Amino acid sequence: MKRAVWLLPALLAPGCTCRGSQPAAPALAASIAPSGAAPATLDADAGPTSSRPVVLDIVRDIDACSLGHRGVLLDFGDPSMADDLHPGFIGHGRSVDELVEHEGATWLRVRSRAVTSSFTWPALANDTGDASVYVEIRIRGATARAVSISVDGKALGTLTLVHSPRVLLARPPAPLALAPGSHDLTMRFVGGPRSGDDPLAEIDWAHVGTGDASEPYAAPTHADVLTDVTVGGRSLRAVSLRAPGFVRCSTWIPANATIEASLATVGGGDADLEARLERDRHPPVILGTAHVGGGSLSWVPWSMPVTGLDGDGALASLELVVRRATKGTRVLFGEPRAIVAESRPLALPPPSRNVVLVVLGSTAAKSLAPWGGPHAATELSKLAATGTTFLANRASSSLVSSVVATILTGLPSRVHGVDDPDARLPRGPTTLEDACRQGGIATAAFTANPTTSAVFGFDRGWDSFAARDPLEPGAATAVFDDAAAWIEAHKDHRFFVVIHARGGHPPWDATPDELRAMPPESYLGVLEPQRAAEALTKAKRHAGRFKEDDRERAFALYDHALDQHDAALGRLLAGLHLAGRDDDTAVIVTGDVAPSEAPPVPFVDVDTVDEALLATPLIVRWPGAPALAGRRVEAPSTPLDLARTVVSALGLSPVPQSFEGQDLATVARGALVPEERPLAATRGGRFAVRWGQFVLLGNRDRELRMCDLALDVACVADVRATTPLALEPIHRWAVAALAPATPPPYPREPVVLDEHMTAALVRWGRAAVEERAAADER
Repeated sequence: MKRAVWLLPALLAPGCTCRGSQPAAPALAASIAPSGAAPATLDADAGPTSSRPVVLDIVRDIDACSLGHRGVLLDFGDPSMADDLHPGFIGHGRSVDELVEHEGATWLRVRSRAVTSSFTWPALANDTGDASVYVEIRIRGATARAVSISVDGKALGTLTLVHSPRVLLARPPAPLALAPGSHDLTMRFVGGPRSGDDPLAEIDWAHVGTGDASEPYAAPTHADVLTDVTVGGRSLRAVSLRAPGFVRCSTWIPANATIEASLATVGGGDADLEARLERDRHPPVILGTAHVGGGSLSWVPWSMPVTGLDGDGALASLELVVRRATKGTRVLFGEPRAIVAESRPLALPPPSRNVVLVVLGSTAAKSLAPWGGPHAATELSKLAATGTTFLANRASSSLVSSVVATILTGLPSRVHGVDDPDARLPRGPTTLEDACRQGGIATAAFTANPTTSAVFGFDRGWDSFAARDPLEPGAATAVFDDAAAWIEAHKDHRFFVVIHARGGHPPWDATPDELRAMPPESYLGVLEPQRAAEALTKAKRHAGRFKEDDRERAFALYDHALDQHDAALGRLLAGLHLAGRDDDTAVIVTGDVAPSEAPPVPFVDVDTVDEALLATPLIVRWPGAPALAGRRVEAPSTPLDLARTVVSALGLSPVPQSFEGQDLATVARGALVPEERPLAATRGGRFAVRWGQFVLLGNRDRELRMCDLALDVACVADVRATTPLALEPIHRWAVAALAPATPPPYPREPVVLDEHMTAALVRWGRAAVEERAAADER
C-alpha cells in the first residue's frame, strides 16, 4: 500500500503542557532519563537528539502496530493483515484471497466463504459512555449477495452487498459490550459460486466501534497515518492521528525504556494526549500526558520513562492516544520511539587463531554445576571460570541431527531441511567448514553419534572426518582423544575442530566394578550399559515392564557418563595446552538436546519440543578477553548463533550472508538491546516459540496453545484468551519466522542406510529403524 507524504513548509505547532507518570515534568526543557542514565538532549527546534539504542521505532514498525479511531480499525487492504486472517494458523499460503489495487486503495479480494480476523479491544474504547459495539465495513460485492457479521460468534446482522463500494453498518439486536482483550470478527458470505475462482467480494476495511455511528468514518489506515512533515523548517517522519484515536505497538519493552516524540498539530486546534503502557493482567499505566495548544512554530519534544514493568522488562504494548482534539485537528507524533539507556559494552575479544567446538549429546544444563546442577563437572566449571556461561541457551529442535545441522549452517531446520530423523544434511547450504576452508583454516570433525555420521551427510567439506560407532565398545569418549591427536598433528596451522560427543546418551560405558558401585544395590533389571538404548526403546513400548529400579539405574549410568565426558574434556584441554595452542584458541562447549526424563521411561527419543528438552548448556571461552572471564549472561542464545560466532571469533570476513543468529561475543559484552528475543524450536510439524516467559506451541502450522512459564512450568494451560497483548507480537513473529518457503530452498535429501548403519542405529535406540529391521527379518 502506498504511503501518503505531506510536505508542509510550516505548520502552526502549538505550545505543549506535558506531564509524566511521576510528578509534573518541567515544560519540555529536557527529557526525563532513567536513573543513572545520561539525559537525552532536547531542543525546541531539533527535537530529541539521543543516540541511545532504539527498541521500538513506531514509524518504522507501523505495519506491526494497531490503529484505532473511535474504536478499532482492521485494514484488510494492508499486507500485514494477512497474519491475522486465519487466527491460530502459522505460515502463509493457506488463503485463496489476494490484495488488489483500485480506486486509490488496496482491497482484499475474498474467495473464502468466511474471513475471520482477531483484534484486541482496548480499555479506552469503552470510554464513550455507550459501550455497545457496532461494526461498519467498506466493502464491494462481487458474486456474493450478502455478508453476515459476527463478533465472537454473536451475530450483529446480515448486510446486502452491491457492486459498488459502500460503507455498511451492522448493529447487534441487543447491546453487546466487549471486555478489554482479544476478540474475533467474522464475515460469512452468502450466495455466489461454491467453487471456482470468481471472487465473492472485496473488503477495504472494517471498523469495530462504540457510541454514535452517525458521522462518516474516515479510516486511519497505515497509509493514512504515516507522513513526512516539515514544521519550523525541520522535517520529521511522523504518525498523524485524529481524536479519539490511538496507535498501539506490542513488543518486548525493557524496564529502562523511555518514550520520546516531537509534537505538533495540523488544523490550528488544540488536543489532549496520553502515552500508556498496557500489559496483560495488569491495569494500564498512564506514562505521561500532554496538552498541545497554540503558540509555537516548531516541533515540541515530549519524553517520559516507562514505568510499571517488573525485572528487566516484559512483552507489553505502548499506546499513543489522542483523547480529545478540536474538530478538524490532527496531532503529529514526530519520530515516536522507545529508547533505552545506552549500555557501556565490554571490549570485543580479539580474533582467535583457532576454534574448538564441543557438542555434548543428551546433556541437560540443569545437571551441571555452572547452571546450579548436582554434577561438579570439574573441567567444565574451570572452563566456565575463564569463559562466559550462557544461562538461557535453547536448542533449535529436539532432533539431534537438526540441531547440529543448524550449528554448522547457521540456518533453522525449516530452511536447511534436516527436520526429520531420516533426512540428510543437504549439499546446498554454506557451512562453517566451507567458510573456514575459504579462509585457509584446516578443519576436522569427530562424532560419536551415528545420526551425524557420513551416512547422514555430515562428512562433507571437512579436511578430516572420523566417526566412532556405537557398536564399538569403549567409544563414548574416544572422540576427545582423536581430536587431541589431530590438534597435536596440526598445531602449526590454524584450525577449526568440532567434536560431537555421546554425552549422556546411551549406550553407556561402565566396568563391572563401576556397575557394582552404582545404585540401586544388587540391581538385576533390564539395563546393560552397552545395550541400554535398545532396552529403553523396547521398554517404551511395554512401559509396565520398566520398574523403578530400572529408572534409578538409568540415571546412575547417565550421571556416570557425564563424569566420563567431563574428564575427557579435561584431557582435550590439556592436549590443547601441550600443543601450545591454549592461549590463542576459542573453546565452545554446548549441547545438542537435553535428555527426556519423562516417566515412565527416560532417555528415549521423543518428537515433542518441550522446554525441558531444549534447555542445553553453552560456555564460550574467548582467549585474550579477561573481561568476559567468569561472565554469566541471561540473554537468550541458540544454536543458530554459533556459526556466526565461530566465523567472527576466527576473524573471517565477510561472514556468510546465509548465517543467521547473532555473534555471541556481542551478546556477552552487553551490547545488544533488547536482551530478550524470540527463539523458535521446530521438529517436523511441531513448533515452540519462546519470548520471555511465554511459549507459543503448535503442530502442523497451527497454534495450539500459549503458556506462561512464570505460572505454569509444565506448560499445560492455554493463556491465549487472557494474554492477547503478549500473544500478538509472538504470533506475528512466528508467522514471519516459520512461514514455509515454496519451493523449499534445499530439497529434503533422504538418508540411505546400509546394513551396518542400520545395526548401529538399533544399538543407538532408534525405534523406527529397529522396527524396519525386524520386519525385514520376518
